[in-house]
This record gives sequence, structure tokens and C-alpha cells, in this order.
Amino acid sequence: MTLLLDTSLWIDFTRARSPAPLKQFIAPFVLDPEAHLAEPVRFEMLRSARPDEAQQLTAQFATLPTLSTPADLWQRAIDLGQACRQIGQTVLSLDLLVAAVALHHNALLVSFDADFETIASVSELRLQRLKRPA
Repeated sequence: MTLLLDTSLWIDFTRARSPAPLKQFIAPFVLDPEAHLAEPVRFEMLRSARPDEAQQLTAQFATLPTLSTPADLWQRAIDLGQACRQIGQTVLSLDLLVAAVALHHNALLVSFDADFETIASVSELRLQRLKRPA
């Protein structure tokens, strides 16, 4: 089963100040042979990274296969956003893009982010929403 790891996992996994138990909780997902990256996640992680962080992330991301970006990504994200608005919810644009990639590839999206629950409620998004360990 293809796993798409959301930005929320990568932030907690790579942040220096993240507690060791949290990193240990995330590690099996990052090391899973079915783990994949999506370009919107790569963008979100690298857009504001310091040069040393960007170098480390780029090396780490190079070990993962990247799910191709569907040609209709923008329209799929628009449709998802509109469906969320119809139930009174506004979801971040990048989350809509990540969800569109996951849907296109029928990937299981793994995330700490509650916005994906909203998207899953209006689509066929397969989601494994994680809770951070206490």
C-alpha cells in the first residue's frame, strides 16, 4: 500500500527540538518501504528551510520515491476546496494539493493534520490521522 507522508510528519521528524519519543513514533513511517513524497510536501518543507536544513532534507527526500503530480492537480484541489466549503469548512491550499496527489494515486495519506479529516469527509481520501504521543 502506497503511503504519502504529509508535511506534519516531516516537520516533527526533522525539527531539532522535537522530543525523541515523537521522532521514534514517526520513524517507522519514514522508513516504511511504501513511504512516498509528493511535490507539494517537498515544496512546503524546502520553501523556508535554511541552507543547512535544505541540504539535509534534499538528501533525505532523495531516498524516497515521489508520486507524480497529476495533470489535473489544480482542478482537483479546487473541487476539494469547494466541497469542503459546502460543508462550512475552509482548508489550507497546500493541504488540498497534497490530498489531490494522494487521491490520484489512491495513496494512504499519513498526517497529524486535522484538515485532512475534513477533506476525507467530502472525498474518497484514505487517511491515517496520527495523534502525537504524550
